[in-house]
Amino acid sequence: MFTLKQIASEVKGVIVGDSSIIITSVDDIEEAVAGAISFAFLPKYKKRIISSDASAFIVINKEDLQECPGIVVKNPYLAMIAILELFSKKVSEENIVHSKSAIAKSASLGKNVGISAFAVIGENVIIGDNTTIGSGVKINSRAIVGSNSTLKDNVVIYEDVVIGDNTLIHSGCIIGSDGFGFTTIDKVHHKIPHIKSVIIGDFVELGATCTIDRGSVKNTIIENYCKLDNQVHIAHNVKIEEGCLLAGGVFIGGSTLIKAYSMIGGKSDVGPHIVLGKESILAARSCVLKSLNGGEMYAGNPARPIKEKQKRDAVFTRLELLEKRLKKNDTKTKNN
Repeated sequence: MFTLKQIASEVKGVIVGDSSIIITSVDDIEEAVAGAISFAFLPKYKKRIISSDASAFIVINKEDLQECPGIVVKNPYLAMIAILELFSKKVSEENIVHSKSAIAKSASLGKNVGISAFAVIGENVIIGDNTTIGSGVKINSRAIVGSNSTLKDNVVIYEDVVIGDNTLIHSGCIIGSDGFGFTTIDKVHHKIPHIKSVIIGDFVELGATCTIDRGSVKNTIIENYCKLDNQVHIAHNVKIEEGCLLAGGVFIGGSTLIKAYSMIGGKSDVGPHIVLGKESILAARSCVLKSLNGGEMYAGNPARPIKEKQKRDAVFTRLELLEKRLKKNDTKTKNN
């Protein structure tokens, strides 16, 4: 537990009310009990401050507190991160190599590497300092995992894959499997060899059960600071530039380029051999069938600039109404 003063110091905020209030938890404003601090910087939560049982609130304006105790901050999301980390129940322990892990003699482990039971580390694998490997992880030969990274349980890393520093890979991810590449001649499917690899940068996070295919003629690349949600699929030869965000269920087709700081909404599909321009934003369930310039929001199937899509939708709505009206008039005429 912490005093309100200690929390304010952590987030560099301004205290309103009694700074000695003891805070024991962080809770949603609707479920908070006495001793909790809640985030109330969004409009829908501001209205609930008076009725909430929380002992203090995080806001961006003093007036929002309505004389309740709290902390005023400039950037509420950074404050949220700092407070949640402060109350995190994670226990820092010295890493150990479990006796029931299998590590090739040629593998190179850095300082303070943790390897859990039933992990398998292949020939000539390199693992950097302070990296932790979960139970059931399989890292194949010649793969490289950087420093301060974490591979959660049951991750599979194929041969020659490179993973950077400070990267988090959640359970069930498979990185480096063959891409879906075939050529069909006389009704026979001939498999295209995938002889390249996957390179993942620093400060990348992959959600649970992501799958990333190795390249055929060039490496599949995910650059620094990219964040992928659960169940994202990246096909062969794809390059995702720095700082991109991909929500759950996104599929990226082969040989596609996603330029820097793009954001792709959940269950969107981006076709093969496409360039998605810098700072593109795709609404959820978009389907990209041709290259887009970037710098704006797109939606629909096929994906178009959102303003264009809204105009088209309005036209279709008017046509539907007109059709109903005509059918109604036609029925009246026949009855008469």
